[in-house]
Amino acid sequence: MPDNQNNRYIDFIQYVESLKSEDGSDMLLSRVIPSFFHTIHRHGFLLFSEDALKQWIIDMLIEGLRPSTVRRYVGTLHTSFKEWAKKSEEDYLNDSVPVFDFNRILSPILDDYKVEDAGKTMADVEKNLKAIDNLIKVSGSPVSRDFVANRAFQFLLFNPGASLADVIDAKFSDSYADYPHIEDVVVSMRNAPQAKYVFPLFQGKKRLPAIQKELVAGLRAAGLRSGLSFGSSFSRDSITNIWIAAALREGIPVEEIAAVVRPLPELYSFLSTVEPASLSDSDKTELINRVADSIANKSTGWFVAKLRLGVSPEKITERLKEIKSPLLKQIQFYYPLRTVKKMENKKVVSVETPVLPGLLFFRMPYDKVTNLMAKIGDMAWCYRTSSNPSSPYSIISQEEMRSFQRTVGSFTSDIEMEIISSLPALNVGDEVMIEDGSMLDGQQATIRKVRSVDGSLTYTLRLSDTAFIRWKEVEVAASSLSKI
Repeated sequence: MPDNQNNRYIDFIQYVESLKSEDGSDMLLSRVIPSFFHTIHRHGFLLFSEDALKQWIIDMLIEGLRPSTVRRYVGTLHTSFKEWAKKSEEDYLNDSVPVFDFNRILSPILDDYKVEDAGKTMADVEKNLKAIDNLIKVSGSPVSRDFVANRAFQFLLFNPGASLADVIDAKFSDSYADYPHIEDVVVSMRNAPQAKYVFPLFQGKKRLPAIQKELVAGLRAAGLRSGLSFGSSFSRDSITNIWIAAALREGIPVEEIAAVVRPLPELYSFLSTVEPASLSDSDKTELINRVADSIANKSTGWFVAKLRLGVSPEKITERLKEIKSPLLKQIQFYYPLRTVKKMENKKVVSVETPVLPGLLFFRMPYDKVTNLMAKIGDMAWCYRTSSNPSSPYSIISQEEMRSFQRTVGSFTSDIEMEIISSLPALNVGDEVMIEDGSMLDGQQATIRKVRSVDGSLTYTLRLSDTAFIRWKEVEVAASSLSKI
């Protein structure tokens, strides 16, 4: 675009900003211009361009304005543009500097957009996004049909590229290490060591169309039980809509959303007119995890901080007590110690020393970590997903934490293990000893609960008044448990 035309389009923005009540209609002054400048300022446009107009149209659709209303708004601004052109220079009325073509930008976006009552549907999606925390907090048994549907819903929610077929085919042998939230969903579905599919949907026993039909019904029911609303219809797109709304709330540019979500759901089909951003696989992974973090930001997770020189976990607790921080009620610290023997004054003494000196693990809601670091940043820093200071804080999955605590032999109250054994059944109250060669070797415990799953007996053990473990056969041989 020639520089002189750029300057004139800057003049148009200034012209619109200066309009007064006698210069235009109430609709132009009270609705159209504020809406237009919201886009201009939000996206940093310095001049009126095709990109600015296109972004304004997309912003209005995202906000839920009816297509007919969007057309009226654009038409009203177009009228103002032509009036400004007449007042500024006659060149705008001839071929030397053509009048800005509004319809050429508007038509590709709206002509094929057929969503009825898009405003109400957008509002329902926003409500669902606010209510999604209820769905994420649901707990239960992996053998429960409701729990399976709930976790399948989360699997699709945290991975916008996954299809119904991906849910049905998901196997425990697949790797989800790059996606912590998805991995946690998969781990929560582990019921028996011999299980193949993450979601038990009678694969191999029912035909695929029947499985898909039941899965869709289960997903819808899982959402409704958590207070979500889907109107008269529900599909995979209903969940994708929530992800896109979360991405927009997080400030993800529409170009990046268009690069990750393919195909686009009908409600957001107008984004197909946007040129997708060129993202690498690692960029897409980071974006998906960023949105997942924002969706689950009221859930809790494990993080790890590096203590600065001379700082102990006790000093951090004292700091939070001194400032009367409410975070104390939301945080759980884990600083595992081990007993080592050493010589002091020709005597052998036992001394407790940190397993990982200077590394303090803590568990708290995702959205509270930034607040915590603001209060103790001079005492410790929390690891992030990359060296970029704006990167999300790195989350330790429940499975990783469970494995680590098992190795260390020190457990927090949220970590449970089960011992699945083919040995003769033991009874509640029996005293047993763990004999597996790990740091738990020689640990005595009391059987708290016995459960039978697929013919395998599972024992929940009490190590102390506060510590419980669950141990699975894949991790510990049956011979590792003996009755005292």
